[in-house]
Amino acid sequence: MSHARASVCLVGMLLLLGVTTIATAADVTELLTPLMAARERQAFGSVDGKAYAEGQRGGADPTPYSSVSVLLLPRSAEFDSELEAIKAGFRDSPDAYLEAEPKLYAARLAYERALIDAGGGQLLLGESSDGAGAFRFGRVPEGAWTLLAWREIPHAKRPTTLKSNEARRYRNRPVVFGYTTVVFWRMPLQVKAGEELTVRLHDRNEWLTGAREDRRIPDPNQPNAPQRQPGSIPR
Repeated sequence: MSHARASVCLVGMLLLLGVTTIATAADVTELLTPLMAARERQAFGSVDGKAYAEGQRGGADPTPYSSVSVLLLPRSAEFDSELEAIKAGFRDSPDAYLEAEPKLYAARLAYERALIDAGGGQLLLGESSDGAGAFRFGRVPEGAWTLLAWREIPHAKRPTTLKSNEARRYRNRPVVFGYTTVVFWRMPLQVKAGEELTVRLHDRNEWLTGAREDRRIPDPNQPNAPQRQPGSIPR
């Protein structure tokens, strides 16, 4: 798919989901300038983190969260406002709850695309927590960042079995094969050259918990496990 066509498809998806904020090139360039300057002069700090569930009883060891996707993004007031607007209404109705995760995904993709288009792709920093729940960003340009992280918990479900005549009648109708709970963390970070920031992501400081349905047309060649969303950073 060409770059222009991909951009048109992304804009269409954003409008369909009601995501209205797409940062302008001038806005993004203004955000990138101090971070790019810090990068040029080798002014780096680091971010060291862990993701875990706290012990349920006094003295119990925490349970590490592996495979948590962690992003560092240049901090943008416009992008942060879009995320807060999505969170503000996500419990208004069952539909709003199910739309929250796709909206967050679309808003993130739009911001990532704006950064790449402005020449700031090298400032999209992504990591994944290891088996001990640890992650680390060793070279982060000095400046203002937003940490956005998420953990996916799939829940498979066997679709309702239809009678043969009903199956033929509704063979092209999508059914729910399960859903994925997506737990998000979000926090502002101020990185300083030569210093290490310590970050903790746990079950008591989650920012939002949403869900993504695995809704598709039945296919005997497809697995029943809920599907992971693709993205420019592994989810």
